[in-house]
Amino acid sequence: MTGPVFLFIIRCERGVKMKTTEKITLSEQKEIKRLKKMQGKSNSSKYFFVLLMLIAIVNILDEVTSNLTVTVQSSFVTEFFVNNPFMGKYYTFQDGLALHSSVGVFTYVLGAFTPFYKALADKWGRKPLFAISTLGMAVGLLIIHLSTSYIMFLVGFAVISFFMGHDIQIIYILEEAPDKHRAKIYSFLKSFGILGVILIPTLRDMLMGDDPTRWREIFLVPAVIGFIAVLLVVLFAKDTKVFINERTEYLSRPYEERQAEKELKKQQKEAQRNQSGVFNGVKYIFSNKDTKNLIISHIIFDSAMPAIALYFESSMHKVGMSTSEITNALFMVPVVYATITFLSGFIADKLGRKVTVTGFSITCILGYTLFVAGILSGWNPYLIGFFAGLYQGSYWIGRDYMNVMMTEKVPTDIRASVVGAEGLLVIIGLAVGYGLAIVGMIKFPIWWVCLAISVVAVGVAAIMFAKGVKETKGANLDEIE
Repeated sequence: MTGPVFLFIIRCERGVKMKTTEKITLSEQKEIKRLKKMQGKSNSSKYFFVLLMLIAIVNILDEVTSNLTVTVQSSFVTEFFVNNPFMGKYYTFQDGLALHSSVGVFTYVLGAFTPFYKALADKWGRKPLFAISTLGMAVGLLIIHLSTSYIMFLVGFAVISFFMGHDIQIIYILEEAPDKHRAKIYSFLKSFGILGVILIPTLRDMLMGDDPTRWREIFLVPAVIGFIAVLLVVLFAKDTKVFINERTEYLSRPYEERQAEKELKKQQKEAQRNQSGVFNGVKYIFSNKDTKNLIISHIIFDSAMPAIALYFESSMHKVGMSTSEITNALFMVPVVYATITFLSGFIADKLGRKVTVTGFSITCILGYTLFVAGILSGWNPYLIGFFAGLYQGSYWIGRDYMNVMMTEKVPTDIRASVVGAEGLLVIIGLAVGYGLAIVGMIKFPIWWVCLAISVVAVGVAAIMFAKGVKETKGANLDEIE
């Protein structure tokens, strides 16, 4: 009986396998039909303009979401830790800020899953993740607006932390823009988004005035903008031509051939770079000396991020600036940031990405030094805001062009996965930067701690980057192998 039973089991397994293969093939045929239909439609200049507008709107939402909690940091820290007990204990402002930073780090654990989420763009397409990420930011902002406790605030903070750094719109720009104008278009859209951050001090001025307890009210408007943006993306955005062509070509090959190739690639380490997925993205980065040097520089550079981005509003509050004075300073930040971001595109296309990163690393250090000097010396709030915009803008430009260079060094079929892997790896630097800032602010004034971390991290990263990373100016993304 053993022989017939065994044969029966084998036949059943084969039958199940054949049915599974047939289902997969049928599903892929439907996807190919859909992709070819999209492939047959040429994108007009009118559509490209619409796409740019959608990306600009989402960029504004992304930038506002990224900066909103930071710009009311002193207000919610005072409410949740100083004026009211947290877990039965009252805190000083700086101790409360340190505790919030410590607790907030755990929300960034979700960031470890972001790369796996981003990698889905290589399989599902750019558009679905573009819409989902925009929706996620809007939902997170709404939760914070409705928050009645620090725990509810943290939930909203965790949601926006997961979705606000998706950067799918960057892939859109890089894959749809003409090669020779890529950096200029990128910098224009980025600067437009940054300029939209002026919405924050405008809302502070209109809704908060000199009353820091009304900080929740400024989260509602960007949340509404986010929900509208999701609808516009669903209605008007298309997937990129690069993704459509690559995906169509891949699925057009016989399923058995692709499966056989996949098995072969498991045995060939070099061929693994052609498979999507975060871990393969990590392997690809470290298998190439140039991308390895870039990611190491980027990790060190990112250790300055908490010091650069998170504590400038609290620093102004701590030295005695009023809510309205801080608002005046905040008006200057996006203006300066947007201006230098716009100029950076011309610099990047004319002089190259390396000059852009190293040059703006220098202005970042200079700007931060003058910002600290300004708040301690009681300079005009607008001048203080100017230097805040200079050092923050310079830092993000340097970081963004590190991301751009990584994108311009890898093949299309693994590009989103490498971007996701890059996002996972730089968390190492971010964690170190958080730890240094939290420990430092318990014993020293927050502005001195942040300045020291920034000067060392940005300076060391810029030197390593300048010496070890090759230029990518003029790279043709379709020809990278």
